[in-house]
Amino acid sequence: MALAGQASQSLVDLPCCSHRVTARRVFAPFRCSLRAIRSPDELNASPLIPRWRSTRRERVRTNVLSAADHRTQAGAVLERPDVQRNAELERLADLSYSAQYDRLFQKDLDTKTPVPKPSKDAQSSESGAKKVLLSDVYATAKTKLFGRPWNAQDYSYTIFMTVVHGLCLLAPATFSWPMVGLFFVSYFITGCLGITLSFHRQLSHKSFRTPKWLEYALAYCGVLAVQGDPIEWASSHRYHHLHTDTPLDPHSPYEGFWWSHMGWLLNNGATLERVGSRGNTGDLDEQPFYRFIQKTYIWHIVAMFVALYAFGGLPAVVWGGALRAVWVYHITWFVNSASHCWGYQTYKTGDLSRNNWWVAVLAFGEGWHNNHHAFEYSARHGLDKGQFDMTWQVIAFFKALGLASHIKGPSEKQMKKKREALQVELA
Repeated sequence: MALAGQASQSLVDLPCCSHRVTARRVFAPFRCSLRAIRSPDELNASPLIPRWRSTRRERVRTNVLSAADHRTQAGAVLERPDVQRNAELERLADLSYSAQYDRLFQKDLDTKTPVPKPSKDAQSSESGAKKVLLSDVYATAKTKLFGRPWNAQDYSYTIFMTVVHGLCLLAPATFSWPMVGLFFVSYFITGCLGITLSFHRQLSHKSFRTPKWLEYALAYCGVLAVQGDPIEWASSHRYHHLHTDTPLDPHSPYEGFWWSHMGWLLNNGATLERVGSRGNTGDLDEQPFYRFIQKTYIWHIVAMFVALYAFGGLPAVVWGGALRAVWVYHITWFVNSASHCWGYQTYKTGDLSRNNWWVAVLAFGEGWHNNHHAFEYSARHGLDKGQFDMTWQVIAFFKALGLASHIKGPSEKQMKKKREALQVELA
């Protein structure tokens, strides 16, 4: 269930400053000339006289030089904040995740600009950092689940999660083979077609195209996964790729496995600070279908549970609704947590993303996560031999039917380059 943080204000109010500079530059020659005039004789010797007597070519040349000088000086004014910003980013590159976090959150966050990946060595040496079990990731908790102010969203998410997890306890009492079949069918529809194929690969990364009727049908499968509307989901995920495993990432394991898996969802304030701005989903915002789903999202979820109850009573609500939703939740969250802690890397990405076979099995190919972070635009995540990718098989099926086009993927040269870069880094 994607959430979102907040963009910062600009660092420097350049327009106001540049207007004052321009005014002084325009009127300065006239003030100097007027101070120089004391008598008619001095008037004849004024610098203004030769200026009017100069040739047209000379006047044009003077104007061009003045304009060039103005652009040069204005450019220097405009570049100064960039120079300061770059120097600050270079200093961040040598810091641990915890130190980066402390420095960045001292002021308004600029969530549009990536920051360097933190130093793993520095993070492992942080006081109080705890190693995530069976991994090389050292985590430092930066937020609290309890003992902090809670907002209405925190309460609503916590109550909803408690209810759906609680309903799962009724699964043994409502068991039947038709309900098991309903579970697996709804798991594929919402998990594979909805989340991994539509929300992730098509909408967030635009890895392929389909006819609009099919795109919207697949997106609606994602709506039924109860992980948020398409705009919200895609926005948060795009920020995850922009800021992977830095303090601006909504769910980095550097803050603990629990945080990256589920804790970030229950701290709406902290998450909104990082990914609250929706300015990165203009391609979805302009489509009436996605705006409609965003405005009416809750009613689609209510309608789904009502339809399940009408179809099969409480057992259908449990197996096709709660149990299936919770199962898809944790599998989706394992991509954020387990696939950033456990597994192996094939390509250089600079982050913690790993290829994890069991997450790939459960998440329809999403567990080949290092491959994905290396080539996030790729419609295929299982790039190497033996890396089965169910979602890719569905895309290939649509392609065979003529329903998928503009399918993106890395070339052999691109893959080789990133493989070799990782080998050099490890040598």
